[in-house]
Amino acid sequence: MTAPRPEPPAEDGGDHACWLPRVCPECGLLADQDPPVMCTGCGAQIPDDDPRPGRAVTP
Repeated sequence: MTAPRPEPPAEDGGDHACWLPRVCPECGLLADQDPPVMCTGCGAQIPDDDPRPGRAVTP
């Protein structure tokens, strides 16, 4: 007699990679809107450095 196969673990998931531009480079807080914005936690500027076509890049 063989033991039943265990169920594969459920995928835990996580935050979307597309939210990465919203992460404050100073404190790690996730901004409520797409950059460029000021971080509500520490006041640092979260730049819009997304190089995709059609997206502005801040110097």
